[in-house]
Amino acid sequence: MNIRGTTAELVAAIRAMHQRGRVRLVEDPYALALCGRSLRLLVRLRPVAWVITRWMLRALRPSMLGVLIRARYGEQALEAAVREGIAQYVIIGAGLDSFAFRRADLMAHLDVFEIDLPAMQAIKRERLRKAGLEPPARLHFVSADLGRVPVMQALADSAFDPGRRAFFSLLGLTYYLSRDVIAATARSISEGSAAGSRVVLDHMLDDPAASPEDLRKRAALEAYVAKRGEPMHSAFSLAEMSALMAEAGFGTIEGISMKDLGERYAEELGPLPFEIPGIFACGYFEKSVT
Repeated sequence: MNIRGTTAELVAAIRAMHQRGRVRLVEDPYALALCGRSLRLLVRLRPVAWVITRWMLRALRPSMLGVLIRARYGEQALEAAVREGIAQYVIIGAGLDSFAFRRADLMAHLDVFEIDLPAMQAIKRERLRKAGLEPPARLHFVSADLGRVPVMQALADSAFDPGRRAFFSLLGLTYYLSRDVIAATARSISEGSAAGSRVVLDHMLDDPAASPEDLRKRAALEAYVAKRGEPMHSAFSLAEMSALMAEAGFGTIEGISMKDLGERYAEELGPLPFEIPGIFACGYFEKSVT
């Protein structure tokens, strides 16, 4: 059984396993159907899944928890944006995300644009077909290699309207990008989107900002993904990320560590069944009116 998979495969499996928990940060009844055959079997075999996630993939556990925290944070930010009239949602590096199927309440108000590599989108479409899921009319697949094409150029041939405010999600991406690439991506979004557009992202915390007791976990995670050919290239303090986004024309609505988000969600939902390591953070930004 291949338990490695792509990052997108592992994210889907993490979300599927999370559905068995008493306290759920995100409801995702479609995650299991979007997993590949091997990971889907793994998720269903609970004792095997427990052994693998606790021991064989223990270096990934901080990232697994981050997947859940960032998902809740991003969708709560999106909910606020929709209430304020934003009607376009761009998911950058969408992978096997199931938002368009599980959030019919928000889809009634949104055009959703999923940007990813053509090969990943082909895999996703096939799994949706096998699961009997028909993509909603307001879901738009945008095939692009963002290593070669800027975000706004990728959207140029789609139904995206640059004259209307939009909400952009960059979750699970910045770790693997250099500071220069992140800055260029932020500038591309800022230059091509309407004032008042929003961006939500997550990022690794640098050494001074991370919790000292969790630095070993971060080192183990970095070593694991590097061996898989997906090395991490950047880490920031909250202030540094706010400064980078400000240079691109975005004001900070909030910058917060995932550890603090864990405490927030424990107050909202009850005690969480895991502890959030202090090595990640989330940020929420708005394009300034010029």
